[in-house]
This record gives sequence, structure tokens and C-alpha cells, in this order.
Amino acid sequence: MTTPAVLSVVLPNFNHARWIGRALKALLAQEHAPDEIIVIDDASTDDSIAVIERFAADSPSINLLRNASNLGVIQTLERGLRATRGRYVYFAAADDFVLPGFFETAVRRLDANPDLGLFCGAAVLVNSRTNRPFATRPAVWPRMDAGRVDPARVRQLLRTSDNWILTGSSLLRRECVIWAGGLDDRLGPFADGMLGRKLALKFGFFFEPKPMATWVIFSDSQSRRTAFDLKKTRHFLEAVPAWLAADPVFPAWYANIFRNRSRFSACRLVLQKHPLDREFILAVGARSAAEFAAITRIMALRDGAARMIILALLWYRLRPISLTAVLRTTLASRITRLAFGLRFRHTQKSER
Repeated sequence: MTTPAVLSVVLPNFNHARWIGRALKALLAQEHAPDEIIVIDDASTDDSIAVIERFAADSPSINLLRNASNLGVIQTLERGLRATRGRYVYFAAADDFVLPGFFETAVRRLDANPDLGLFCGAAVLVNSRTNRPFATRPAVWPRMDAGRVDPARVRQLLRTSDNWILTGSSLLRRECVIWAGGLDDRLGPFADGMLGRKLALKFGFFFEPKPMATWVIFSDSQSRRTAFDLKKTRHFLEAVPAWLAADPVFPAWYANIFRNRSRFSACRLVLQKHPLDREFILAVGARSAAEFAAITRIMALRDGAARMIILALLWYRLRPISLTAVLRTTLASRITRLAFGLRFRHTQKSER
């Protein structure tokens, strides 16, 4: 008699031969080992297949699937989801890696709370060039200690903060993912984030304010390329709020709040670029003729001052998240970041 699978990992890959070995090594080293690791190669043209096959030769839990042509991340994840058998599913990334104790903690928390749709913890941001941790996310914790966040509380929190559920540090209950319809390819790189929010609103989640995974930051990542592209950003600002407004799981007021938060996030990233993309800032940041005129006047100031003033103005007008909540999380997570930084550096030295 076959033992039912508890934990399935779906790991899409496209031309990440340099990174996927690290991701697989971290998955296989978990105290609660995955019952299956479904790796789907999305028609890579580098040495990815050779790297994956070397790990698969020694690890029977690895199952390699290959797309005949490049389908993109979301369709590839969906193919992997359809192949899973586990009670819980983890959507991995070939260029990130999980931290020790993640799966053991997540499975234990979800087993003890069978009504919740997912578990999520914090993630540590790692610079892809230096391999050094430099920050933690989410920027706002939904609570200051480990515990449940029930659906009613999720609705309350969404009015003042967002983005507490990071896919890389989340474990999802598979039956809830199937209920939600999986990942919607129309949402592009934001499909996983919307899925997490939907599960939280319907079933609630368990939050653990400890680092569970890394999020390696690349300057040319897909999300950043989308944010810097005015045409794509405009499409996103219309398509995703429309999708939210059409789904009864989401509060009616959330679509507009989400649009404003997305405006601010996109502008914040673009304000870090040189030279300043004035067209983008005016098109995305200005919601009225008065705001357009105000931002235009500010742009006449010295570059550094102009960027800071525009960011402050956008924060004031769009009110993306609660500043109090950000400060509270920053103080609460400081010790966690320091402790992780020491442990991370020790681990990297021992692996050399």
C-alpha cells in the first residue's frame, strides 16, 4: 500500500543551470523532506538538464518533466501543480533557496490548524551579485508573534497593509489551491501573489515571523522589467484591479487600494533609476491635472531633492501602507535580521 504524499514541491526552471543546484540541495536537506520534487524545465538552452539529472540520479523524490516549448512560469507551475499528489504544495524558484527548518515548521503548523489555507514566514533578501543578505520581507508583519490570521482579520489588515504572503516562504494546502482554481495566467508574474491573498481571505493563514527562505534579488528580474515598462505597468494597473473587482472573495474596496499601492510601488522603483523616467512618473503617479502639474514643478528642482519630494508626495496622496505598521515591523525584525546575518555568513563559509 502506497503511503499518501504529504509534501509536494513544484520547481520550474528556465536557463538557471547556475542556480538550480543550490535550490535542489536546500530542498533535499530539509528536516521534513519533500515526498516529491517535480522539476519542470521550460525548454532551457543552457546546461540545466544535466544539473537536474545529476541530482535526480541520487534522489528518487525528484521527477523531471520537460516542456516541448517555452510556456512561461505560470503555465509551467500549473503543469507541475496538476502532477502533485501531496497534501501540501510548495512553489519553489530555481534561483532562490529554502532555509533549514522551513518544511518541518510549516507542516507542523498546518497539521495543527487544518482549517487554514496556507502557512507563511519571512524571507531574507539576498543580493545576487554579492550573495549577501541585506533586508527581510514582508515589510509589514500581519502580527508580531507566531499565530493564526483568520479571514476576518485578513480583511481588516488589507485596509492598511499588504504583501505579507511571499510565495517563496509559503506552504499551501493543495485542496485550497485547487478550490481557488490554481494560478491565473492572465495575471502574469503577479498570479502567485493573488493566489496567496485569495486563500488568506477565504481560509486564513498561519504566520511565522522568522526567515523561512531567501529571495535572491536580480536587477533584471521579470517583476522589475514589468515595473519599468510603462505599457506593461498601465496594463497591470487596469487588468489586476479588474480581476479583483470581479472575484467575490475580495472586498469591493480592495481593487482601488491595490491599484494605489501598485502605483506607488512602481514609481518607487522607477525613482531609483538614472536618468529619471519623467514620462513614467507622470503617467503612473499623477491621477489628476493638479497632481500632474505639481509633479512637473517638482521635477524642475535638483535631481536628488526632486526624487525625494516626489516619493513623499506619492506616499501622502496614495497612502500605500501604514507607516506605523512599517516602523513596528522594522523594530521587531531587527534582532531577527542580525541573527540571520551571522548564521548565513557562517553557513556560506562552511560550504566553501
